[in-house]
Amino acid sequence: MEIHVRNKCKSNIITTHRLKKITNNVIKLVLDEKGRTGAEVSIVFVDDAEMRTLNRNYRGINKSTDVLAFPMNDGKFAAISPNLLGDVVISVPVAKKQAEMHEQSIERELTMLLIHGLLHLLGYDHENAKDEMVMKEAETEYLMLVEEELSIA
Repeated sequence: MEIHVRNKCKSNIITTHRLKKITNNVIKLVLDEKGRTGAEVSIVFVDDAEMRTLNRNYRGINKSTDVLAFPMNDGKFAAISPNLLGDVVISVPVAKKQAEMHEQSIERELTMLLIHGLLHLLGYDHENAKDEMVMKEAETEYLMLVEEELSIA
């Protein structure tokens, strides 16, 4: 399993060391559960300005968002490296705002966003009510597993 973590967020909301620790632990747990131990994934933490640019360029929405996922395991990229799942990009400032709004720690919010993005890389989506329900159930299941295993609350 290869996990690449990059912190491009210039704010000091959470340390790079803490981001990497949370990310590595969460991804290993989820991918182990899914039987994808040979997978490769990249996680990038960014500020709002960069997230807004990405969201505008790739989704046509000119505002920041919490998480974007870029799956690489289908289409022309699947033949290049079948274990390459893709990239997840998370806005740390948006995660902080959402954590405060939900009255939870930044670590828990980042964990939820990591799980959400990772599930997108694994083929989950929420384009219709049925798919959204399936994805929400998977998110809840993995969040409970992570909280149990890693004591993130």
